Amino acid sequence: MKKFEILDCTFRDGGYYTNWNFSQNLAEEYFRTVSKLPISIIELGYLSKKNDLNGPFYHMNENLLSKAKQILRKNQKIYAMINFKEIKKTTDLNQLLEKNYKFLDGIRLAVSPYDLKNLMKTINPLINKFKKITFNINLMYLSKWKNDDILLNKIIKKLSNKVHTVSFVDSYGALVPNEVNNFFKKLHNIPKKFKIGCHFHNNCGLALANTLQAQQIGCDVVDSTFKGMGRGAGNAETELLLAINADKSNKIYGFELANLLEKFENLKINLKWGSSFAYAYAANSGFSQSEIMDLMQKRRLDPGTAIKVMNNKKANNKKNVFNNLKALNILKNHNNSKPILIGGSPSLIEHGENLFKNVNSKSPIILSGSRALFNFFNLQVKIKNPLILVLSGSEIKKINTIKNIKIFKQLNIFALLAEKEFLPQKINFKKNKITTIDAVGLNPLLIVGLTFLKLKIKKLFIAFFEGNPDEERGQIVMKETEESVKSLKNKKLEIFSLTKTFLNVKRINPWIDDKFFYSNKKK
Repeated sequence: MKKFEILDCTFRDGGYYTNWNFSQNLAEEYFRTVSKLPISIIELGYLSKKNDLNGPFYHMNENLLSKAKQILRKNQKIYAMINFKEIKKTTDLNQLLEKNYKFLDGIRLAVSPYDLKNLMKTINPLINKFKKITFNINLMYLSKWKNDDILLNKIIKKLSNKVHTVSFVDSYGALVPNEVNNFFKKLHNIPKKFKIGCHFHNNCGLALANTLQAQQIGCDVVDSTFKGMGRGAGNAETELLLAINADKSNKIYGFELANLLEKFENLKINLKWGSSFAYAYAANSGFSQSEIMDLMQKRRLDPGTAIKVMNNKKANNKKNVFNNLKALNILKNHNNSKPILIGGSPSLIEHGENLFKNVNSKSPIILSGSRALFNFFNLQVKIKNPLILVLSGSEIKKINTIKNIKIFKQLNIFALLAEKEFLPQKINFKKNKITTIDAVGLNPLLIVGLTFLKLKIKKLFIAFFEGNPDEERGQIVMKETEESVKSLKNKKLEIFSLTKTFLNVKRINPWIDDKFFYSNKKK
């Protein structure tokens, strides 16, 4: 079997689940462990100047890279990925490299094979300037063009003598070993002047099998991650590749590796990546990793609902269309009432009663989903304010059918604001009190904000949006909520928080401003 190199991209690809936030302790343990393993290349993350909310492993700098370089072996190479979609011109790429190239051995750029001309035009002026690093390409969507021999020959001709390694990426996770065998045999027999790499996704549970198949045929560099952590269903498992290819001359001692794997196993239990029916279905239906992952992770849909959404996606071109909006006319400012959106933070149980005592009894209280609903129910406080419940994605399934009726009646829910796609056909609630929106798993805050804009309400007041930064899944929801706030601000909606919050919004102290904003007392 031909010798090959392992490229571990755990932090780069796994960052899709953590927003590229990994603790310093985990990072240092990863560096120490990897430094003792037969891993040749470590792709730590991205280089990016994009203005977003991603963590340090998406915006790597010399501090992070130098730390890694101090701990890793001298013969281990450090790579960074650059999202070519963020590069508008050569100067953009030049700026990223000038700041970091001293600590890098190579960069990789992911690109569609149909966009190679633009990519080469961008990187050609820099290949000679940054001679100490290698330029490498990840060619996407292999399952879509694997049989296009004309395109393959054009790729080889265009990239020979230009780049160091070309990795072929099964972006949809749809390939099976026989297809991998046929493609890499064909590729192996064509003269070329670059190394061959592979990157397989685990939608159908075949990432490792496909990687081993490519390796046997002569693939030079194989991508993998610890515990398969990666976008969507993830990747081939680094530890399994190491175990399968271990020999007497290259012993792997397990104590530190076992500790590291335990930490990634805990992450996997919490974040739930890996092959599944939903991911396999998406792969064979031509849907990308990002689409199914967004539906299940960011939009909190169960796999069955996510598949239903994917099937209906192309047929339904409507976007954010409201039905029966008049049911929510009560939200409009009457008699100085101001609607308040209640988040899912458990602090509502501790501090909610004090806040509601100061709220104008005509101000609608909007509960942002099942957590806010149950927290309010457990608060056991009686208020005269009209209650509106927001149901996003699969939220309705989180409310037991029998309890649903009891809670709705006991709390005297005034109206529902729900996504039409997920609302049951039979629901024990007055239809004229249900407003629906033709949307798919939107953040509840975003749904309410869009509703306010439609009703021409310019200010949104929120409370109990503290977030849950201690859990990776909570961090995902926090990022999504932050993006929702940013979107609404761009649409000229003013947002104010009455309690402490992780969101970048204006603060109002209800205990100081109660008479002006919320008091029932006359001036």
